[in-house]
Amino acid sequence: MTPAEEIAEALARRLPAMSSSARQKLAKAYLQGVSDHALARTTGSGPVPTGLGTERAELLAYVSRSLGRLPTEEEIGALLRVPPPTGKSISRTMLAVYDDLPMLALRAAFEGARKDGRGSAGEIVDGYRVKFSTSQKLELAQAELERQGRMWEVVEATGSSHILLVDPTFPIDDTVTG
Repeated sequence: MTPAEEIAEALARRLPAMSSSARQKLAKAYLQGVSDHALARTTGSGPVPTGLGTERAELLAYVSRSLGRLPTEEEIGALLRVPPPTGKSISRTMLAVYDDLPMLALRAAFEGARKDGRGSAGEIVDGYRVKFSTSQKLELAQAELERQGRMWEVVEATGSSHILLVDPTFPIDDTVTG
């Protein structure tokens, strides 16, 4: 069994709802990120992380670049064998430290989201309505939009419906596929 297959097998136990192909992609991206991280750690210059949290954030920045998006808190937990709150903390540290990850953060936040027409609320006129599958995804989108200085309004946040209105300058076509 290859290392990627071994990791995908472990991910199957930790993330049973994730499709096999998604687990395989995550496993391959993790291995590539680990390799890139090791190379940069050994041959790079400049300061290196001194704490475990920032070390994990650096590793996951490489994994994110390889994956083409930020891993979810659950994926971070499954890869590093840490609880979801620790995964959330690592994700926050990664976003705070690495300036090249904002578009990846938006893609992660809006992954699985669907366009839901246009609308107006508060200061937003003719903005994009975006529907999210979970409240966690909506909250991640809010945090990332806030961090990037974009306007947003929660249109609906109930048990099964999570809709956000985003300012009309938002790059919707680069971020939301549905």
